[in-house]
Amino acid sequence: MISSKIFWGLLVFSLFIVAVFYAGMRKNMRMAREMATLLEDVFKPVDKTYTWLGGVMGFVADYKVKGFKKIYANFRLIPRHSLLWLPFALIAGRKDTLQLLFYLKGMVNQEFHVVRKGVIKPKIYNIDKLKSKSENGFILHYQFTEDFKEEVLPIANMLFPYLFHLAITPEKNIFYIECKGHLLDDKFKQSLSEAVRMIKEFQDKRA
Repeated sequence: MISSKIFWGLLVFSLFIVAVFYAGMRKNMRMAREMATLLEDVFKPVDKTYTWLGGVMGFVADYKVKGFKKIYANFRLIPRHSLLWLPFALIAGRKDTLQLLFYLKGMVNQEFHVVRKGVIKPKIYNIDKLKSKSENGFILHYQFTEDFKEEVLPIANMLFPYLFHLAITPEKNIFYIECKGHLLDDKFKQSLSEAVRMIKEFQDKRA
């Protein structure tokens, strides 16, 4: 038979789990809406499509934007609504993550990566075939030459300290950026706006 102390203890713990769930759910939903608004303010899309990930884990979106073929966004939030998984996410150093893929109209002729020093290295499937170099707080991985460096490093610096990984891939002419951390402040929005302008300049030189 369950004693009254155990009963009340279980009841209080259950209420705490429910409170954490709803508080975390509301916060993630608010953050997802704010990120969607931020991206629309920056991109000014003529059309957009959203797919919400479980309602609380973020979203993926396709934007039709003047000047690019399209822009794809993937915004992933840490599980603030889950008392079970949130501690593991925090211990593992997980952060809210925004991935942006700019489908360029121009052609790029080599693969090029910029990875911020001091972070867990992203998976680059053919890194053994790329040349590597350290440059001003970043690691560069490139296929043939450093030709993109003068155009790409200013974009990486513009997005610092949010930037985790920047990549240019010739297969589908994609300019990829991945940012992590506190992404809903004015500084990130201003940095992203300037980065988008610079990415378009990069593209237009190759159109």
